[in-house]
Amino acid sequence: MRGKRLHRLLQLIAILRGPTSYNARRLAERFGCSKRNIHRDIAVMELAGIPIFHDPDFGQGGGYRIRSDWWFPQVGLTDQECLDLAVMSQIVECRAIPLLDEVSAVRDKLLQTLPAKQADLIRDSAELFDVLGLQLADHSHCRKTMATIQAALLAGRQIKVIYRSPHEKKVVRPQLQPLRVILSGQAWYLLVQDCRDAQKKLFRIARFQAVEMLDKPITCQRSISIREFLGNAWTVHRGDRDWHIEIEFTAEIAEIVAETKHHPTQEIEFRKDGSALMRCCVSGLEEIQWFVLGFGPRARVLKPKELADRVRELAEQTVKRYAS
Repeated sequence: MRGKRLHRLLQLIAILRGPTSYNARRLAERFGCSKRNIHRDIAVMELAGIPIFHDPDFGQGGGYRIRSDWWFPQVGLTDQECLDLAVMSQIVECRAIPLLDEVSAVRDKLLQTLPAKQADLIRDSAELFDVLGLQLADHSHCRKTMATIQAALLAGRQIKVIYRSPHEKKVVRPQLQPLRVILSGQAWYLLVQDCRDAQKKLFRIARFQAVEMLDKPITCQRSISIREFLGNAWTVHRGDRDWHIEIEFTAEIAEIVAETKHHPTQEIEFRKDGSALMRCCVSGLEEIQWFVLGFGPRARVLKPKELADRVRELAEQTVKRYAS
């Protein structure tokens, strides 16, 4: 009997959060019980803190409703999911991934609904993990900017921005149709359609000086494949053509290079002497040239010649800077 009543209470919660109006009579007919039992169930729900009320204007003759902003406090998390949540919170709290401040608030709210064992697991894990940082760009001044962008994306509204790029002398004030927020490399980016030329572009969020949501709907096609847009870009800057790359790494660095997936098309071939050959297909050479330079004399570009020439020229310029 208790099991049946509990099952009925759970069904009541689901039904009364729906769009159909139910009074005590209709609920009794639905569950095959008396109206008196329904009134008792409603009293139990009220005692449990569930915000149930009778709305005289809901349907014909009125009906019971549960306040729309209430959710049943039942989250079935496994121990591993609790651990993952705790680690994610640690990453956010050390500012390793900026602009995700509310993750900690989500964790704290879940702690109030979880069994004691799982709540303790989340708390204790804070002593087991440390995140030093991911070397992302400083976004500490971007919280208001990100909030406005998120609101515009959710509302389907255009934005007007003030943007300053280190590659341009003047600030620009374009009107944009926001499509997607992207975390790539060391920074957050906003993928948009620029209203000036209807072209898809990426703007670095840390470079926005101001963002205003407009009372204008987004009119362009919002569904877009990020991978299709970026092509085979090394990170986010797509060049005008694809290049087949071959880079040789010395034995002392080969295994370290292979530990990281630097590019989706990356292939690593180890040689008998311990060195390694990385092959990949990259759109543009601007970004990958700096990747190669970071390994100094432990990396050598075999293909294409254009990339090898760029790296050699930059290396020669570096030597000249130190010559004095």
